[in-house]
Amino acid sequence: MPELTYWERLRIDRRRLLRATGLGVAGLGGAALIGCGGDDDSTDTGGGSSGGSSSSGGGSEAAASSGGDWYKGERAPGFDPAVGVVPINEKARVAGGTFTRPDTDTTRQQDPDVSIARSDHELINDRLVYANGWTMELTPDLLESYEIADDGLSIVLNLRPGIKTHNIAPVNGRDFNAEDIAYSIERKAGLIDPEAAQKYARAGQFIGLERAEVVDDVTVKLVMSTPNSAIMAAFADPRAQMIPREQDDIGYSDPLKFVGTGAWIQTEHVEGTRQVFKANPDYYRTAEEGARPSYDTFEKIVMSDRAAQVAAFISGQIGVLATIQPHEEPQVRASVGDAQWFGQPNFGWNHFAVNTKLPFFADDRVRQALQMSMDYAGIADAWGPGWLYSGPLHVMFAEAYTSDEIKAKPGYNPDTKEADIAEAVKRMAAAGYPEGEGISFKDTTSQSSGLSFDAAIRQKEHWANVFPKMQMEISPVTDYASFTNLLNSREFEARTYHHTMVPNAVADARTYYHSQGGRNYQSWERPWADEILDKVLVTNDLEERTKLFHEFEDRYIAEGPALLQLLVSRDNHAFQANVGGVDLVTGTWAYGLTTYGVGPRWYWQTE
Repeated sequence: MPELTYWERLRIDRRRLLRATGLGVAGLGGAALIGCGGDDDSTDTGGGSSGGSSSSGGGSEAAASSGGDWYKGERAPGFDPAVGVVPINEKARVAGGTFTRPDTDTTRQQDPDVSIARSDHELINDRLVYANGWTMELTPDLLESYEIADDGLSIVLNLRPGIKTHNIAPVNGRDFNAEDIAYSIERKAGLIDPEAAQKYARAGQFIGLERAEVVDDVTVKLVMSTPNSAIMAAFADPRAQMIPREQDDIGYSDPLKFVGTGAWIQTEHVEGTRQVFKANPDYYRTAEEGARPSYDTFEKIVMSDRAAQVAAFISGQIGVLATIQPHEEPQVRASVGDAQWFGQPNFGWNHFAVNTKLPFFADDRVRQALQMSMDYAGIADAWGPGWLYSGPLHVMFAEAYTSDEIKAKPGYNPDTKEADIAEAVKRMAAAGYPEGEGISFKDTTSQSSGLSFDAAIRQKEHWANVFPKMQMEISPVTDYASFTNLLNSREFEARTYHHTMVPNAVADARTYYHSQGGRNYQSWERPWADEILDKVLVTNDLEERTKLFHEFEDRYIAEGPALLQLLVSRDNHAFQANVGGVDLVTGTWAYGLTTYGVGPRWYWQTE
């Protein structure tokens, strides 16, 4: 990996991590690890090894450990015990077996660039790079290396040679080459089909890209009209898969016809019931270097009922139980005494968002009233201890305000909550909606139960006291494809939901807040915001970026957020004792434990 001379990979130092979480090592041993915040586009549903009940707990907390003698890589790379818990399973590997993960559905938007989350391409294709879960440092994946010009106006991508496509028609095991990479990148940036790209959730991450030039079979040159300090991190997004150029002709309606280069090949898809993936025998990575399936089979089974998931984990039918809530933990710990427990700050924030196309939500004073009156602590406590306050930027970004700094601001501060609510009532009345009269909207959730649905219920109950004449109807849309379409078409009125962050503050902020942002579902546009976000795009200095982002956060909150962060939750996941390799993809920015398809290729079965 060459040293970058222009856009240095962002690193979060230990001091910043401690400030962001407000926790020390002692605070992580118990309550701080309970609760997870993803039941929506980051639905933490679980997974693991079939017949997951196993022998002794084994393993150790993450440290300078070599693991088994067959695996040569660093275990739990970048792990900082101040911000998480990472056990390491050092028992002997047992090749083969089935890794099973429950999911709430099989209905996904399968185009990886339109998908909000969890298309099958996350399993059957790979990314150019991936991010370290703790430091955000980028590591080449499909790439062998990359070089960024000093002026930031060109980037050379060197593809790992000899990568084979799946041995499925029409690709038939051909080499994956620079033409595929160039096509995938230009597609993501909206250069192939600008009209189709209007639905691409992350097209705005590639601002400044003019074209992707094929230099030779394994080399692509990105030509930029303006530097983009976040573009390489955008390629680490868990949904940033590179696809063979034939995939668009195949289409995205029949998962059994999907082609790729990744660790898994789909062999069975029973809508609403299960999906089965077999390990790719021609995968370009070896088991010894990690990130190659040691399991023979990956299986997703539909298990939408939470009680059924808990029972399945206790009985050993699945190997992971995710989003473990405070009332569930005692039973799980007592029943599965050798389980491996993982804890970390979640990779996204839970939020309440409004569509500013509605006249009352277009009024700054209404949004200010909602922000100042929101019962943050009352909602967040349902996730369990260890949650963090969050502003417009995820608090684990180095440039962002920390949890404690957000907590001190009006509306968030529990010590001034009574006065803030009184001010909220005044602003609502000043906008022409006394006690909320004249405001009526549907709050859409992606599930009819779970933590985000519960948050919507709590919001409604709280606002019934603050704005008794405001009408808020909770409207679940549990078909995920339909829910995705509501967001992409900007046809929702309000939503209580969860978003996943890109491992880079610049890319993330532009995605959600820039007028051209692919996930600016709120239709919120401000020239001053675009100006700041354009500046951070070309600013390499961390101190300057921090100053600009603080200016943005202050003004965004003061004007009334259209996208209002409720909290960053604390992940709390339990794996069965015979699942190894989980430590390789832990951390806020790895996305590998229980949600996206980018994790299971790292796992192996142990004794």
